[in-house]
Amino acid sequence: MIRQFVIILSLVCSLNALADKYQYFYLEAVRQENLGNYLGAFELFRHCHELRPDAPETNYALGTFYTALRNDSLGVDFLEKASASEPDNAEFAERLAQTYLFLNKIDEATKVYESLAERNPDRTEYLELLLRIYQQKKDYPMMLSALDRLELQEGKSEEITLEKMRIHSMMDNNDGAYKELQSLINAHPFDKNLRVMLGNWYLNTGNKEKALETFNGIIDEDPDNAQAQQALQDFYRSQGENHKADSILYNLLTNPRTEPNMRVELIRSWVKDSEESDGDSVRVLQVFDKVLALPQKTSEVAEMKAAYLDLKNAPSEEVIRAWRRVLEISPDNTPARLQLIQKLWQDTIDDKVIRECQIATEYIPDEPLLHYYHGLALFVNKQDKEAVTTLKRAASCIRTDTNNEVAADIYALLGDIYQKLGKIHETYVAYDSCLTYKPDHVTCLNNYAYMLSEKSKDLKKAEKMSYRAISAEANNSSYLDTYAWILYKQKRYEDAKAYIDMALEYLKEGDDPDGVVKKHAEKINKKIKKK
Repeated sequence: MIRQFVIILSLVCSLNALADKYQYFYLEAVRQENLGNYLGAFELFRHCHELRPDAPETNYALGTFYTALRNDSLGVDFLEKASASEPDNAEFAERLAQTYLFLNKIDEATKVYESLAERNPDRTEYLELLLRIYQQKKDYPMMLSALDRLELQEGKSEEITLEKMRIHSMMDNNDGAYKELQSLINAHPFDKNLRVMLGNWYLNTGNKEKALETFNGIIDEDPDNAQAQQALQDFYRSQGENHKADSILYNLLTNPRTEPNMRVELIRSWVKDSEESDGDSVRVLQVFDKVLALPQKTSEVAEMKAAYLDLKNAPSEEVIRAWRRVLEISPDNTPARLQLIQKLWQDTIDDKVIRECQIATEYIPDEPLLHYYHGLALFVNKQDKEAVTTLKRAASCIRTDTNNEVAADIYALLGDIYQKLGKIHETYVAYDSCLTYKPDHVTCLNNYAYMLSEKSKDLKKAEKMSYRAISAEANNSSYLDTYAWILYKQKRYEDAKAYIDMALEYLKEGDDPDGVVKKHAEKINKKIKKK
């Protein structure tokens, strides 16, 4: 069929007296390829090859097709011919090199990429590819050669120098590594961080005296240089001279010129080391307090102290004070507000908690979770109408990025309060909204189902919802009671007895303050006895 297609096109070509058959077939092959007719394009390219076996563009196209068809030998042969015909064609050479790499012909690929890099010195990606190839071959001298050429194009940089130093180290050539770093320092004589790097290199290669001399030299010139002080601290720590290291650490932490992010990292690292060694929390807290006595640009250090106190099971009042300090620095810090509220919540949900929730929502008025906690605190304190107002505000703050569980909890609690207030329509709307966000919200499923059973309304729907609740929490006496009561309402007394018995079995002290489960059990048992 394909050959017939070619014959027909050939006849058309003859009839129209086209002067260049090859050009016609080649353009048609490209068109068919663009249309996605790859089989037709392939046959047309083969016909083009019959017309002009030396055409580089056709050889390239056929090479690409054959490699895609996993006929690697033919694919390479055609790609080699195409590249040989047009040695300056980077596209041909790149495809050939990629094919060599795919076939694990590393040496052949290397030659092609070297040629490409030589012909196109501004194309640094070829040098980067060569660097990876030479690394795979563990040809360290050629890796250095590729980096030298890359440096000529991009200029000296810390990244390239470090890579060259790493290679020299793998070659056990410390002199070469030193020369590379010193060359970078000479190019940037005012960059003290490079001299810190040199000191660290001395230390890593065992030359402690030169390392100490380098670090102290920088500090003599610039006493507040944090990088050099940190390096000197690490030096003393590595020598077991912790007293000297701690002295430098205190200077760094209390120096107003130390960048906040460096201060945070220093404390984090030091606390970790302290916990892994002596775990002296008194010493750690003293450091926190010294730092927090300074003006704070961010609240990270204060947050670290609060988290540390929590980790160490410090008294609740201390942890609360720590989180309040965080909020003094960063009043609109939502996670800190939540941490403080949750810590207060552990003691008792009283007016203090309500007030703290209210303050939180004033600082961060668009966070639904804070409004939810405020509404819950009001509900616990029997301020139902105020709780409804607050929860409606929480619902209005729900956005597309709000956690579905948070949104569902807001509507579930709102539904419970509406039910308590006797607002049935509003209860339905709230519960339905909750289940829209979280269809498996078991508390809502149970409470919704129980409300329907009390109204003797939509009992089949109530049964399905209640069954989902007990499927999720099979030992929950309240959920089992709801399911038993729905069955009772449907006059399925034997089934109801089985579930109410389970509810009684799992009933714990304090679970049934109003005696609802026991009352339901009595009614169900009476019906059974009458049968």
